[in-house]
Amino acid sequence: MKLSAAPLRDLPPVTRALAAAIFAGWLAQMFFGFKASFYFGLVPFNFIGRLWLWQAVTYIFLHADFWHFLFNAFMLWMLGRLLEPQMGSRKFLLYFLGCGVAAALLTAAWTPGSPRPVIGASGAIYGLLGAFAFLFPNSQVYFYFLFPMSARAMAVLLGGLEFVMTLSRPGGKISSITHLGGLAAGLLWLWAERRLRERPYEEPADTGALERAEIDRLLEKISRGGQGALSRSEQERLDEYARRKGGRA
Repeated sequence: MKLSAAPLRDLPPVTRALAAAIFAGWLAQMFFGFKASFYFGLVPFNFIGRLWLWQAVTYIFLHADFWHFLFNAFMLWMLGRLLEPQMGSRKFLLYFLGCGVAAALLTAAWTPGSPRPVIGASGAIYGLLGAFAFLFPNSQVYFYFLFPMSARAMAVLLGGLEFVMTLSRPGGKISSITHLGGLAAGLLWLWAERRLRERPYEEPADTGALERAEIDRLLEKISRGGQGALSRSEQERLDEYARRKGGRA
C-alpha cells in the first residue's frame, strides 16, 4: 500500500473535522500570536504549576507558521483517510487525541519548569505514523519523500532519530520529545489492544455445576454429623435450594 492524498470531500468525517480544527487553530495563532501560545499552547510551567490541564489538548491545534501547519495538515490528510476507516471514526478520534495528550504529558514531565510554549499536532501525527506502521507494516513508504522502505522500518528509524535528537538537542526549537511521546504512545496503545484480543478465551464457569457441588457437600456433611452439623447460613442455603428445586406431589 502506498500513501497518497485524497480530495477533501472524500476524507472520512473525523479526519475532515480535525483538519478544519487545525486550520482554525492556525488562524487563531496568526491573529493572537503569543497570547494564543501562552494560554492554549503547552507551557510545561503553567501545565504543571498552575494545572492548566486543557493545554494538553489545545496545543495540538496551534501551529507556529504556515509551513508547520501545512506539513501536519498534509500528513493528517494522507494518514487519516487510511486509518479512520480501518479503526472506526470514534476510535480514530480517541487515538489521535490520546497520542497528542500522551505526548504532552511526556513533554511536560521532561521539561517541567519550561516557560516555552510547545504547539503543533506533530505528537498526534507521529502517533498516526505509528498506527500506519503497526497496521500496514510491509507497506512501502518514502522516508522524507526520497528513500523507499517499509512502514515498519520507517517507524523504527523515526523513533531512533527522535530519541537521539531528544538527548542531543534538549533545548532545540523542535520538540523531539513530543514526537517521540506520540509515536511511543500510539504503538503501545495498539500493541496492548492486540494482546488483549489475542488472550485465550476462557469458558464461563458452569454455575449450575458449582451449585450442585455445593449442595452435595452440604448433604455429605449432614450424612456424617446430622442436621446439627450445618451452620445457620448453610441450613438457609440448603432450604433456599430445596424451595427452588422442589416439586409437588
